[in-house]
Amino acid sequence: MDIKKIETEMQQYATTLISEMQTSDWHTLAEIAKVLIEVGKANGRIFTAGNGGSHATASHMANDFTKGCRVLGRTAFDIECISDANAVTTCLANDFSYSEIFSIPLRTKARAGDAFVYFSGSGNSPNLIEAANTAREMGVITIGFLGRDGGTLKDLSDYHIIAPSCSMERIEDLHMMYEHNMVCAIRSTLEDEWGMEIIRYPSRNTNLRFALFDFDGTLSLIREGWREIMIPYFVEELLQAPNAEDKECIEEMVALFVDRLTGKQTIFQCMRLSEEVIKRGGEKTEPGVYKAEYLRRLGIHIKNRIAELRNGADPENHLVPGSVKLLESLKNRGYKLYLASGTDEEDVLKEAKLLKIDEYFDGHIYGARDDMTDCSKETVIKQLISENNLTGAELVSFGDGFVEIELVADIGGYAIAVATDEVRRKGINSIKRKRLLEAGAALVIPDFSEADKLIEFISIGL
Repeated sequence: MDIKKIETEMQQYATTLISEMQTSDWHTLAEIAKVLIEVGKANGRIFTAGNGGSHATASHMANDFTKGCRVLGRTAFDIECISDANAVTTCLANDFSYSEIFSIPLRTKARAGDAFVYFSGSGNSPNLIEAANTAREMGVITIGFLGRDGGTLKDLSDYHIIAPSCSMERIEDLHMMYEHNMVCAIRSTLEDEWGMEIIRYPSRNTNLRFALFDFDGTLSLIREGWREIMIPYFVEELLQAPNAEDKECIEEMVALFVDRLTGKQTIFQCMRLSEEVIKRGGEKTEPGVYKAEYLRRLGIHIKNRIAELRNGADPENHLVPGSVKLLESLKNRGYKLYLASGTDEEDVLKEAKLLKIDEYFDGHIYGARDDMTDCSKETVIKQLISENNLTGAELVSFGDGFVEIELVADIGGYAIAVATDEVRRKGINSIKRKRLLEAGAALVIPDFSEADKLIEFISIGL
């Protein structure tokens, strides 16, 4: 046996495969990935199929699109490999014909707008041709991963990519590489796309009728960057104390208590600052003094945003994506909406009006007041329950602060964490996500860009 000859053959195979790979149609593959993302976002299903080695790739794709495309625990794709069902396949082949083993399941399960993805080296497999024709009749998108000249399936495919090879083995290698390539690209794209990270499903035995919203960071982006104003200011004050630790330790400690108290009135964070200054030998300063200085600095930061809105700028530019659609949909479904914020009530009322969302709350907008010593959100929740004689389980809340998530979770409500990346206005802020999961969030979302899907979920828990 000439092992050198075997090694040479292997090297030649790899060299040829690399060359063929480099001449692949990446633009078309990207188009296919985009179409599949759109199908998933529209609640469509994806069906895959193939014969022999191509079945293995089709099955592998179903695995990867279920598990490999998950981002931060969010749901991925509703996908099924038709050729995985051995009992069904052999039944249909035996009782009808082998050419119908994919078309019959498609007729049974698929709907217009779904996608049918098939793998075929020759492009001439009769059962895939039959299924592709069926899919086209039904309005199902057809996507072919093909080889050689594409065969008959080429013209039956709404989208197709042909592995540039005449070798069946390398065609199958390229198909698997394309599939894995899509998974990685899609996973990266989905970091900034819609998705729900489900921790706990809504109870099927409860009729959610009331919705409580936080304001800043959940609906409004007017005060985006407040944390980057508060934390450095608090650190600055603490570092002046005689027994202050090094800056890194102070920054870590301040970030921790600021985040932990997010959702309560601003004065609570200022009270904690005062306590920490005194602990380190600093002079006692009234929390109200710290609050006034913080608000002065924040006012400079948001001055132009307020001015833009007063001059008629589109409020959508200063709202979390999908906010208006969600509020409208909830209102139309009979939900009673409440807004509770740790920001001063006077400012919340003004800013909600500038954003044109005040009308959705029928006067139920609450913020911090000088005479208020308890948490404003806790007060609102207690009032909600008392006035409407409801159980906590009838309440759904939307917030990006630790406090509101913890409060609603503790009374048995369904607490939805809105972990928006406020700077980019898309995707998840990983710091928020971690904090809100610790608070007891039942569901984590990046924003409200798919409001209908969210409402359907909380309505039926699916």
